[in-house]
Amino acid sequence: MMTPDKDTFLYFAYGSNLLKRRIHINNSSAVFVGIGRLDEHQLDFIKYSDHWRGASATIVPTKGCHVWGAIWRLHNNDLKSLDRQEGVDTNWYFPKMINVITPSGTNLECRTYQQTSNPPPRTEDEEIPHDRRPSITYLECILNGASECKLPEDYIEKLKKIPHNGQKASPKMIEKLKLSSHD
Repeated sequence: MMTPDKDTFLYFAYGSNLLKRRIHINNSSAVFVGIGRLDEHQLDFIKYSDHWRGASATIVPTKGCHVWGAIWRLHNNDLKSLDRQEGVDTNWYFPKMINVITPSGTNLECRTYQQTSNPPPRTEDEEIPHDRRPSITYLECILNGASECKLPEDYIEKLKKIPHNGQKASPKMIEKLKLSSHD
């Protein structure tokens, strides 16, 4: 069942929460329902995260681009923890409702998060500046999640071309990712 009931909501993840292990650290009710495409947006990286030791992902409204991601159904009780994880209280990200298109053509309304400060749109072949690159750990999280969710191969190939900054996440974050393997 793709649609939420009165006790749940749909969430579109395009960054580290593509990975089941990652989303379940703070949101135990998350159930994977499928994949979807967000049109007129581009995946990018801007704000440096001390936890990840690199820039975290955001979506930038950009004509002609799209972002693939995972659609999760979460219980309404997890809304506060998801907002906290995404830094809504610290003004890191803001929540927004978007339309996501599934591979079968169904339109779903999902909650997602966009960083409060976004970089200017890039062209497809324009490299991400070094100070805005994700860490090795964060990028691995995205790539492993993209494979786990079975995002389209051509999109995964694009993700593999994203350069990292050469750093690993903080030991605390690496430990969290290992400890939460209760999928």
